[in-house]
Amino acid sequence: MVSSAIHAGTQPCKCGLAAEVLRRFGRICLRVTGASMLPAIWPGDIVTIHSVRFPDVSSGDLVVFFRGQRFLVHRVLDVLEDCLLTRGDSVLGPDPRVSSDELLGRVVSITGAGRTRPPSRLGVMSSLVARAARHSTLVCNVLLRLHARYRQRLRATAEFPPEAAWSN
Repeated sequence: MVSSAIHAGTQPCKCGLAAEVLRRFGRICLRVTGASMLPAIWPGDIVTIHSVRFPDVSSGDLVVFFRGQRFLVHRVLDVLEDCLLTRGDSVLGPDPRVSSDELLGRVVSITGAGRTRPPSRLGVMSSLVARAARHSTLVCNVLLRLHARYRQRLRATAEFPPEAAWSN
């Protein structure tokens, strides 16, 4: 399955700069490019991230961490003494443990499809969609295509602000 990488890209220079901005100013907005957090976060959504101290992270939070030369956004399954257990909503298995050194921040809002919303726990329908995407690449691909068509239709009706307007 695909991961929810953030568009600072896989270029170490861009990721390092974005991480430094987050550390220094405590807030950054980045575009998500992956699909591991479907249906909570879609490719193209903008996430607002606030820096967070390790003790302030709770189970269910959407956190951003740096691994493999890229940022990842995944949900916290459990907080252990010295690390986090995380997983993408549409990914089968959990990630390798996330250390406090890898943790960069917590997602505080998600902007996509013309609206901004707080991150939340998955409801019943969203959990079913995530489970289906988790177990089937075909389902994941169909969801991505349907969402792309939905976004195109919103843009055509002018109810959907241009992507440049999302950046803060």
